[in-house]
Amino acid sequence: MVAQLEAVFLDRDGVLNPHIPGGYLQSAADLVLIPGVARAVRRLNEVGLPVILISNQQGVGKGLMTWDALMAIEQRLNQALADEAGAFLARCYYSTELKEANSPRRKPEPGMLLEAAQDFGLTLANTVFAGDSPTDIQAGHAAGVGQTILLLSGGMAAYSDSDMTPPPDLIFADLASAVDWLLENL
Repeated sequence: MVAQLEAVFLDRDGVLNPHIPGGYLQSAADLVLIPGVARAVRRLNEVGLPVILISNQQGVGKGLMTWDALMAIEQRLNQALADEAGAFLARCYYSTELKEANSPRRKPEPGMLLEAAQDFGLTLANTVFAGDSPTDIQAGHAAGVGQTILLLSGGMAAYSDSDMTPPPDLIFADLASAVDWLLENL
């Protein structure tokens, strides 16, 4: 466990809103929250932890959506969190580059996490990163976060030790379960 938790990093698709297998959320009108996530984010807000979104959004790089459409989805996400539970995200970081670009910001690379840590003055060893895919776990390890959390609410419905390298530090069914554990073990 981290010594003094300073922030929680979250992936978006499969963590806050449903994962779209083989596709992309392209419209704010299509955004829905996974049940329980707004209250989970609110619980982190209540204890003063910044909740920071770290998300690959290759759909922009592929021309499937515009930057403005991505910003409209972010606005709708923030509105849905606020409307449902009075929750909010401290900031959102996106990598819109294509996978082939090998960007240092695109997960599994740690660039967005490093940028957020600098912006917020965080010690990465005192943070956690929760995501639903191997690239989330790899980025967290590469950045040196205190713990990586795999959520089975998105791209992976089950997990075995051979599924990814490095393995996640913790595994939970969804964000609400992970937040329960984090707040009990701070």
